[in-house]
Amino acid sequence: MRTLNPAIIACVALHWIACGNPAPPGAEKNRQRARVATSVTQSAEPYRVENWYGTWNGERPEYPLLNANGEVIVVRGKEAKVGRSTFTFTIGAMGTAELVQSHDDGRVAAFSGTWKGRMEPGTNELTAIVCDLTANSTGAYRQFALMKDAKRQAVVCHGTSAEPPFEVSFSTD
Repeated sequence: MRTLNPAIIACVALHWIACGNPAPPGAEKNRQRARVATSVTQSAEPYRVENWYGTWNGERPEYPLLNANGEVIVVRGKEAKVGRSTFTFTIGAMGTAELVQSHDDGRVAAFSGTWKGRMEPGTNELTAIVCDLTANSTGAYRQFALMKDAKRQAVVCHGTSAEPPFEVSFSTD
């Protein structure tokens, strides 16, 4: 019986060496997070926008309508919401800008105007385009900024402070 115990211990030890130590629960998730964090920190290349001129498309998600105090407006017990919209910006090289906003309910609003660029200090690199736009049908004024976001590694559209920012992508069409 004494010779059996060392044999079992040897088999168990060999199994642990060959198969690895069993990981505690959640260890695989931690390993994956560490791999992602390592890959993010290894990309030392700063995010660059090669070309701002052309068409940028994005989708602004649905969001709650807020009052002047920043509180959600409730109508008949339900939150008032602003529906989802698709945005198509056309940025011209000579300072012109156009926007077509397509709402989920089928309405389409067209805007036109100008843009101004914001430069990276000490360089000639554009970091943002600020569009001053007027609705073609009503004359309503809107301002949107397409801004380079290094953390997201994307260009993000910013409207009013009540609107959620959303990513836009350059279209090669």
